[in-house]
Amino acid sequence: MADQWFSESERVEMAIPVIKRIKTAIRKGDTARAIALCEDLRTERVLLHDFFTDCLAAIFTWTGENLGEDRIPDMFTYCFENSSKRPVFDLMGIEIERGLMAELLVRGWVAHSCGGAGEHPGAFSVEEDDEKFTFIMDPCGSGGRLLRKRSYGPPLDFALTSEAYPWSFNRAGFPYYCTHCAFINESMPLRYNGFPSWPLDPPARPGDACRWYIYKDKRAIPERFYERYGVKKETGAAPAAAGGERWFTPQQIADTVRPTYIRIHERLERGDTKEALRIIREMAGDFVFLHSQIVNMLVSIFDFISRRAGEEKLGDALSFLYEKSVRRQIATSLEGMDRREALRFIIHNFFLADLCGGGNYPRGKFGVSEDAGGVTIILDPCGSGGKLIRHNAYQPLNPLKKAMEKMEVASMRLATKLPLPLSLQKSSIPFTLDYFCETRRPAGMGTTTRAYDWSGNRTGMPYYCCLCTSFMQEAGADWLQVYPPEGRRDPCVWRAAK
Repeated sequence: MADQWFSESERVEMAIPVIKRIKTAIRKGDTARAIALCEDLRTERVLLHDFFTDCLAAIFTWTGENLGEDRIPDMFTYCFENSSKRPVFDLMGIEIERGLMAELLVRGWVAHSCGGAGEHPGAFSVEEDDEKFTFIMDPCGSGGRLLRKRSYGPPLDFALTSEAYPWSFNRAGFPYYCTHCAFINESMPLRYNGFPSWPLDPPARPGDACRWYIYKDKRAIPERFYERYGVKKETGAAPAAAGGERWFTPQQIADTVRPTYIRIHERLERGDTKEALRIIREMAGDFVFLHSQIVNMLVSIFDFISRRAGEEKLGDALSFLYEKSVRRQIATSLEGMDRREALRFIIHNFFLADLCGGGNYPRGKFGVSEDAGGVTIILDPCGSGGKLIRHNAYQPLNPLKKAMEKMEVASMRLATKLPLPLSLQKSSIPFTLDYFCETRRPAGMGTTTRAYDWSGNRTGMPYYCCLCTSFMQEAGADWLQVYPPEGRRDPCVWRAAK
């Protein structure tokens, strides 16, 4: 009989998000353990985050190189119409207090900076004046770090624009990856809502910061952010006069932009468990929005490639992603590990991080069991591909769902006009955004029409799930197998042989 890899307690704990382990330790009075777990919280998601970033940069590069640079605007338009119009642009078009919008962005950038973990760690700060909030990413957790890691040279050679375009901020040699901000922050909100949501000034050089702005009065957004896209800013009522009280106190700005694990650790060190638990409640699901957006973007672009270039080309694109993302980032990390440690690495850095701290809808979850022959991981559902299936991303959007979403937006518009306590708004808006992004998934995405080696030799394989089947096929790791869901309510099963 093969040796046992994991004890029962290990198998239970490895499926619990770290922030929940910290919460449990605090409630049991084990402050020392809670403090020790803060370091695990710092590194819990950075590898998954960087894997996603590399996958996006790689798929943008593949599209430009194989379909042509002139197809990049089509790709992003298709991507964001499917991934962002209903969950993001609908919400951004509602008259939400701009300070609350700034707080949402703070929460998002805390998640995007991944606790300052990884190479060239992400970091940001916030400035507030009478006119606006300025977010200074130095570097941004994804695009800025790609620049500083020299990902646009060998061996990755992620693509830069050959010419200057409005969607490349009128710069030639601009990273394909960073062009997505021109679409989701500026040009597409302009199209749907009449103003750019988060206009920005991207870095001119790798060592520069990226700056995003939230103007307190949308009418005060400068004309230059409209002129980039040949749009004339509408004239109307004059912006409100500058002045008045600040939304953030200096202490709030200094504290809230700092990594969550540091904020919890400091409270625990001084014995303030109540405040530590408050931060945990506030930040446990901070990765949900970003995670959902990336997953939605990837499946939308896979669908775009299949529709524009043919399904066989999707297999080529997935192979390209493996070479640029998995082989370099994951396969090399596993070299030298025995099977037990390799599986522990995969569970912690991918299956666990994919749960987003347990704050998603429905909650992703998995369990680990072991027998004499191996270890089985049952994801029910997986935090990314499984949730796409459960939210019917591979079915057309039905009339009932459309009607429900219209009612949700109407209810939100009404709620913003009511004299609701600010504390209630502050606590509810982040969860509303997460709910929108989790439940308003792309619709009508594709599944394979034939069986391919990269689809696990299955017909009808959801395109997003082909990430895992294609990567396993490329890796040739016969000791580890994946069995994606057969039906909407089925789990995804991974099996590791001893």
